[in-house]
Order: sequence, then structure tokens, then C-alpha cells
Amino acid sequence: MRDVAGAEQAAIQQLLDKQAIREATMRYCRGVDRCDPDLISSAYHPDAIDDHGDQRYSGRTVGRGVADLVRSAKVSMNQVTNQLITLHDDRTAGCETYFTVWRSIETEDEDRVLLAIGRYVDRFERRAGEWKIAHRLVIVDLTRVVPASGLPRPSRSGLGSRDRNDPSYAALESPGTGWTRPLPAQPPH
Repeated sequence: MRDVAGAEQAAIQQLLDKQAIREATMRYCRGVDRCDPDLISSAYHPDAIDDHGDQRYSGRTVGRGVADLVRSAKVSMNQVTNQLITLHDDRTAGCETYFTVWRSIETEDEDRVLLAIGRYVDRFERRAGEWKIAHRLVIVDLTRVVPASGLPRPSRSGLGSRDRNDPSYAALESPGTGWTRPLPAQPPH
């Protein structure tokens, strides 16, 4: 009976560890989309290495560096899909995460959209009870720039922003309803 309880507890801890790693990955993506250097950096240990192809950052510089790279975009969407996490022990893990990036690019001629697909290959470490990236290699497998003219229009203007004024901050940080917007009045039937 004791072995079963121990095995169940170990399985639960593995799930909790993997969830913490997923959440660090999501914080990074959200930080890029909201152009929030602190949120980006929160996914990294200070002495981490981020190998972003032509750019290389430390955990201390990655937030500002990546935010500066994407600041000119009006819209940024980093989406992750497949994620495989291997826990090597209770302090280290390997992770491969597939990503798709959509980012607006403004040119003199017309607005364009950058589409990039690739993978984050990460080594995560748990230090002081917290899972964060210790080393990241960004592998971009494909990029395309396409005209924005054929794409559907975004939701009504002014709903979202690429900073801490975005309604997602209030929704995620506050239990209140200050971030919600009332529905427009409905005409009587």
C-alpha cells in the first residue's frame, strides 16, 4: 500500500513540475506579445542563455532584448502547439516546444505579416523551488512575409494593446471585474 501511495505522489509531482514548465513557456510568449520585458525575463534564470539565432542573450538581458526586437509590431501572436517535456530528475528537464509566430510589419508600401514556425529547445532547471529556462535554443524552420491585405480584419479597434494596458493583465491579476466591458444595450423585441 505504501508503494502505491508513493508512486501516486511521485506521478502527481511530475504533473505539477510539467505544468510549471508549461506556464513558464506561456509567460515568455505572453511577454513577447505584450512587449513586456519583465514578463519575458520571468521565464528565465538570471544566468540563463538564450540563443536566438543572430542574437544571444542572458537571462538578465533577454526581456529587454526580445521586447526591443518586436516593439515596432502593432500585433504579435506567439502560439505554442506540441510540447514534449522530459523530467531528467527533480531539478532538470528537457523540453521541445513547437511555435507559430504572427507579427505585423509596417512598410512604406503596405502592411505585411511575418509568419514564422519553429521550435524552442530548452533546458529547464528548478532552483529555489521554481522551474525556469536555463538554456534556450530557438530553431526557426520556416519564415514567410505575406501582404496583410488579404487577411481578415481584427476585432474592433482599441480592445487590446501591446503593453500593460491590455485587458489581459487585469483579468489575470485581479479577482474583480474592473477589466470587463458591459455589453451594448439590446433593442427591445
